[in-house]
This record gives sequence, C-alpha cells and structure tokens, in this order.
Amino acid sequence: MAAALLAPGASDAPPWQWRTGYRALHLYADPSRRRPVDDPAGRWQTLSGGAALHHLRIAFAGLGWACSVDRLPSAAEPGHLAVVTPRPGEPVPAEAALATSIARRREDLRPCGGRPVSADCLDRLSQAAAREGAVLHLVEDRAVRGYLMTALGEGAQVPAQLRAEAAYARSASFAAQGVLVRTATQTAGNRLPLPRGEAELRSDGASLVVLSTPGDDHLAWLRAGEALSAVLLTATGFGLSSGRLSQAGRRLRETLAERVTLGHSPQAVLWVGRPPVGVKRLPRTRSQASVDDVLEPLQAPPRHRG
Repeated sequence: MAAALLAPGASDAPPWQWRTGYRALHLYADPSRRRPVDDPAGRWQTLSGGAALHHLRIAFAGLGWACSVDRLPSAAEPGHLAVVTPRPGEPVPAEAALATSIARRREDLRPCGGRPVSADCLDRLSQAAAREGAVLHLVEDRAVRGYLMTALGEGAQVPAQLRAEAAYARSASFAAQGVLVRTATQTAGNRLPLPRGEAELRSDGASLVVLSTPGDDHLAWLRAGEALSAVLLTATGFGLSSGRLSQAGRRLRETLAERVTLGHSPQAVLWVGRPPVGVKRLPRTRSQASVDDVLEPLQAPPRHRG
C-alpha cells in the first residue's frame, strides 16, 4: 500500500481509497478529494487511481505474488475502480522487473542532458504502454510541441527533443504491437493557434510523448493510469528522468487527437530524457498522505460514495 502512495498524482491528497476485504483489496475513487471545477467528469481522478492500481500490482509482483484484477466491477458503483486479489504464484516477469523502480522514481523537471533517448528505449516505453492497452506517441513536429508547451502553461516549459525522423505508418494495430507512433512532420502545425511571441523551445535531449487509448470512457481512463505508471517506471529502469506534465483540457485533447494521436483519445502528456551528468539526485517525492489515510476496512462507512 505504501507503494501505491508513490504513484503519479498521489503526492498531495490521493483522490482514491483502498478498502480491505477478506481476500481482496478494493480501489475506490474518493469524491471528497476531487475538485469538480478542475475535473468535472472524474477523468484525472480515475487516471490517478489507475496509476495507484499499477503500482500496487508491481509491488505484489516484486514480492513474488501474482494478482487478478477486476476493473470497474459494478456498473451500479462507478466509483468502485477495481478489485485486486493477490495470490501466491509466479508474477508476470515484466511486472516483477519494475518493482525496484517504484522507490527510485523521481519527479524531476530539471533540464535533461543533451544526449537523446535512444530508439530502443522509446520502443521499450511504447511496449510498456501497449501491455496496459495504451499507445505512446512521440511528438516530433516543432509547431505541435510549441503549442503543447504554451497550452500546458509555464510549468510545462521543460525539455523538448528536436529530432527529424520519418513518420511511422498510421495504424491502430500499433496498440497491440507496442510500436512507438511518431507524428508526421509534414502536416502538423500550420493551423495551430499558437500565440504571438512564443518562447523558443528548449533543445536538450528529452522526448515529449502523448499517451492515448482507443476509447475515452472510465475504463480507458483507468487503463491510461496503469499505462502512465508502467511508462514512468520503465523509464526509471533505464535510468531516465521522466514526468507527467499538467492536465490537458478539452480543447488541447481535441488538438492532440487531430494532430498527434491519430484519432485515439489523448490521456496524458509525458516527457522522458537522460539526466545531465554531474547533477545531484533529487530526494524521493513523498505523498502528504499516510497509509492510514487511504486504507480502511471494506465494512467501514461508505465515505467513498457520492
């Protein structure tokens, strides 16, 4: 459970709650920790719950346990995100290998080193997303990247990799294959509503990527959160710096769907890069909550239900 508190989006008050049954752990969205103005549909709350779910799965795998997961088990309770049943047995090897990355992962917004992320690393990140039912898209077009940085705000003025590579074929089957999808450099950017006086983009070695899913319902949001966790932990395993940028609003998601994700639903914008040589490692990002704040018996009063 402590591992779930290290998931992306759990640094302040985690917007989810775990409840313990006799043999299973139940994950619920906590409506008291969601701000309807910022998250009217509960997209980001569900995505954060998915990241916590994946961190818990990985933590069990690191202990040598397998898990069965029932996602959104009750249509009558949309806030009941998942039921996790751990059991002795061989975990998925790819999941067990990520366990040590949970404690090592840092949210680091410092500029990256000048050496770009290798194609092999990016493909491994894409495969990690694909195992969770998501697609990873590399943003290479300069105008699209500039629009993203501007739309996400000053807090998103972080590294951008200026590389010119050929576009991959556009196929929805990439989700199953785990192929990194690169945005075409010929078509994007001419009609993007870029503001005047846009700041010059940084030119260090980081890659800007967009995580998408074929659908855009609660299950897609939950799986996107699991994919987000998988990508960030995999990046940590390769010694990369990584992080999730600010939440994307509706207009930005529509632009990303048209320009970057090939019709898939954009769920998160991430960056990955190699840390510069000689910089000090940041301290671990700790949640302001404790395990007691997010764990209670299943029979406790239903404060998680709206």
